[in-house]
Amino acid sequence: MVNRVKESKYNPRVSAIIPNWNRANDLREALLAIKAQTYPVTEMVVVDNNSSDDSVAMLRKEFPDVITICSPHNMFINSLNIAAKTATGDLILHQDNDGVLVPDALERLVDVLAGDPRVAVAYSRNLYYDSGEIYDPMRWFSEEEHASDGIFDAPSFHGNGSLIRKEVLDEVDYFESDIHLFERSLSAKAFDKGYRVVYHPAAVIRHKISKEVRNPGYRLYVNMTGGWWFLARFYPAGKAFKNAFLYLIYFSLYSIKHKTFRDFSRGVFDTLLGLPQVLRRRAVVSKAAIKCLECKPYEMSMIKYGSWDTLKKSFFRKAG
Repeated sequence: MVNRVKESKYNPRVSAIIPNWNRANDLREALLAIKAQTYPVTEMVVVDNNSSDDSVAMLRKEFPDVITICSPHNMFINSLNIAAKTATGDLILHQDNDGVLVPDALERLVDVLAGDPRVAVAYSRNLYYDSGEIYDPMRWFSEEEHASDGIFDAPSFHGNGSLIRKEVLDEVDYFESDIHLFERSLSAKAFDKGYRVVYHPAAVIRHKISKEVRNPGYRLYVNMTGGWWFLARFYPAGKAFKNAFLYLIYFSLYSIKHKTFRDFSRGVFDTLLGLPQVLRRRAVVSKAAIKCLECKPYEMSMIKYGSWDTLKKSFFRKAG
């Protein structure tokens, strides 16, 4: 579904929230980019996850206006909840500590939320910081769509450079701290309340992520446990088992590629170990919400693209 941004006199207060761990220099650049936005940010909240570098000292010296919360532990999703609940704005701008917004990105995202009160989340086009290539591992959108100024419905969002309505966070009880895929979980709960999640490629953020995922074992573990727990929490049983099997195919191939067999085994074990706790809070979303979650292929995109890329890099490159 494609719309155009509508003009509006909507002037919400925006709070920016950033979790941080040991990336003082990147955090500085991220905060300076937020300060340079053409739409003003009312406040900035940084939750430092027990950094051992000079992140906190840098914040207190160079950004005394930033609300700095020091956590004694590295607790990424909980730190998001702490920051979002501390924030007083109408809208919450979330980004990673290594994301750099282009100057008009926030203004564009605010316009999107102004155009439709049903939009719970609008997220930016993520580009690799150095190369400028588009980060879209699921291939949900075409090159023409990425280059447009349209608004496209999506089954989930990229947290880096996303703008979220604070009232929606209040309504759905914030991020799921025990499920690692916080974007997909928040999307499920928002869809269940009748909201939309949209992609607005005209808003751009540059992200300092490497093309090869940092620490593939950790990424495998997080996506494996989070993916299966997400299905157990929100999906009806039949669909949950089907999609869980698709995850298994992808994770197996990913493990072969990156030789992360120990992380794979740990992921299976910890998924089963944590399943009872997840099931105690099981809340199957509506058929309409499932339809939104599947408006673009998620698990099948992982199989179609992630697994194929894995096979090419694992076997065909060796054969060549």
